[in-house]
Amino acid sequence: MIPEDITKIIDKLEDAADQESLRKYILSLQGGAETAAEDGAAEPSKDAADKNDAMDEDASGEPPFPPAYQSGDDFEKASEFKMKAADFKADGKWDEALDAYTNAILAAEPSALVYANRALALMQLNRPLAAENDCSLALQLNPDSAKALRVRGKARKELGKYEEALHDLSASQQIDFDESVVQDLKELSELHLEKEKEHAQKRNSEVEKKKKRAEEIRKAQEDAQREAEEERAREAAASASAGASAGGGGMGGMPGMGGMGGMPGMGGMGGMPGMGGGMPNIMQILMSDPELAAGMQNPKVMAAFQSLVSEPGGVGGLMANPAKLQELMSDPDVGPFLQKLMAKLGPSMGGGGMPMGGAAGGPPPTNPDIDLSDLPDLE
Repeated sequence: MIPEDITKIIDKLEDAADQESLRKYILSLQGGAETAAEDGAAEPSKDAADKNDAMDEDASGEPPFPPAYQSGDDFEKASEFKMKAADFKADGKWDEALDAYTNAILAAEPSALVYANRALALMQLNRPLAAENDCSLALQLNPDSAKALRVRGKARKELGKYEEALHDLSASQQIDFDESVVQDLKELSELHLEKEKEHAQKRNSEVEKKKKRAEEIRKAQEDAQREAEEERAREAAASASAGASAGGGGMGGMPGMGGMGGMPGMGGMGGMPGMGGGMPNIMQILMSDPELAAGMQNPKVMAAFQSLVSEPGGVGGLMANPAKLQELMSDPDVGPFLQKLMAKLGPSMGGGGMPMGGAAGGPPPTNPDIDLSDLPDLE
């Protein structure tokens, strides 16, 4: 159950989410005395307190901690000093009250309340670090000491330990409500919410940084992949260009032909029988026509042409063998080449075309097994 004064503070917050967050946090402190006992148990032991007595002035600017109980059982003397301390406290003489409480602690084993009262005097003398230490000693003796929790909560607030202060003050209010703590709780609750918002903003900022970094990595990978693909495309284009240049660089000499003088098996082609004055140099015809020259780059065409010129009668002898002619003309690579070549040679063969006679220029032979209408259309 959250104390009424704390509930009023929470209800004044504008943001409902902040209200719910703070309620959950306060409810987590419902352990009260048990939580405070655990917290107090984690504080320095008496041996640690003894070591603090010997410390030089610490970084906070405070003098060394006042001494803690060591030994002794003079309870009468301790009672006298406690009475004096109470009078000094009532008069607002905090230095004298501090000395009187210290003498009472050294005379006999003190109660948690004596340590808590000395801590209150230390707070009045602007020594929150020493006050926190005395309250922790008190809570070791009595985890349910509301006064020790309250004074330590205020000391921790002064030290900037806001979460611990909120914890102590909330626990003290559960044990013994004190109106003087309400304002401190309000301030600490607001500081807690601000800290939560800062943490949330920091977390969001870290998430955004990670997202941005992931996007940068993804983009870098895509850029690298695209550059690699472009480089492969450039290399392929350069290779294709080099291949085209090598294939179309002119005909210095046909493979297996040796040069322009004549083709193997031809001897130079002076003239073909039945041609009248003789056939022009066939290589000049091949070289002067780009299509024929390109056709000679095809290995199949080159092989067929060499086979023709090596036969008796050369290209002209093909006309005396319709079966061979039909075979070659039906080839998708060789047929168009021969058709083009025959069209080129036709005007030079007398009568505007290839003679269909034999090598001597006689009439075409008769062959009952061959139907010339089966020959492919040369046009």
